[in-house]
Amino acid sequence: METLKKLQAGILICVANIRNMRKKIGLYSINGLRNGVNGLKKGILAIVAFCIMFLMASICSAHWMPESEMYVGGIGPGCTMSYVESIYGEPTHRNWFNTDGVRGVTYNYGNEFFVTGRTWSNDRMTKENDLPVVGYRLLANNLSTPSGFTVGVPIKTVAGMYGWGRKFQYRGKLGYTYEFPYERSMTFYVDSYGNINEIALGTDF
Repeated sequence: METLKKLQAGILICVANIRNMRKKIGLYSINGLRNGVNGLKKGILAIVAFCIMFLMASICSAHWMPESEMYVGGIGPGCTMSYVESIYGEPTHRNWFNTDGVRGVTYNYGNEFFVTGRTWSNDRMTKENDLPVVGYRLLANNLSTPSGFTVGVPIKTVAGMYGWGRKFQYRGKLGYTYEFPYERSMTFYVDSYGNINEIALGTDF
């Protein structure tokens, strides 16, 4: 009889332990579920925040400048060096180059306007007059773009008309680049007051 009572007491203890374990498991499961939900919420919020930041960065660097604005004094992509000379005459200096797989020449007009034409080094057929214009640098306010952008104009004037270009620094110079199809870009360098002190066009083959 005593043995039976002990057995019953042992069974009751086991049942009580099982119930406690079930409660703990249930609690852990609920907490695990809550933690999982909270983790999912945090993950979604992080993704949303990243998307907003990416969108804002895209908006800040977006522009709607037309390709026609790439021309300064009528010179830009599609022109030839003979056309440049027909408008501005004999350059002050001609600087030839043949390096890195390309050859060409830069016309220097009074150290204020530099126009570069080039072709591939293995292209022996294209003469100087027929070299396509691939870039220029304007350092004075005697020429301008179709919208009147020139040296001395505040960069805010450009941004107010066409949006902000991509901001960057190069060799201590601050510039805003407006990119176009076919790896062409137009850069407005500015001084410490935010006024344009150089306009540069860069293109690729």
